[in-house]
Amino acid sequence: MTNRDVGNGGANGRRDRILIVDDDQDARELIGEVLVEAGYTVEVAGDGFEAMAKLPCALPDLVVTDLRMPGMHGVDLAQKIRSQHDVPVVLTTGMDTFDLCTDASAYGAVACLTKPINLEELLWTIDLALALQRDANGARRAYAV
Repeated sequence: MTNRDVGNGGANGRRDRILIVDDDQDARELIGEVLVEAGYTVEVAGDGFEAMAKLPCALPDLVVTDLRMPGMHGVDLAQKIRSQHDVPVVLTTGMDTFDLCTDASAYGAVACLTKPINLEELLWTIDLALALQRDANGARRAYAV
């Protein structure tokens, strides 16, 4: 474990919650294990439809989703999530999709990481996305006062 301060910045002192969406069970398990070791609470879904069904109860602080899945593409999932919830989305892909990754923000994603995923890069990306989300939420609350 590095000296990063992870997984403990959630509201009311709770651990940050991450929803992992991937049709590859091995990928879900690997990413989940790494995130749990880093101090996050993890929920998993095997596809976009399952993820959308879990969102209201799971209340994730961030979603990590594969790009290419049967049923609902990761881009569609990111757009649906961002249209309904103020939750950062990180896309992952095993495809050579440079153009799509460079346009990740247009799809509502904060980042796009290629597989095989560099796990330190994933943790860094999650840490940064959550910190930026907390800063944005704090600024919105301050502006509303």
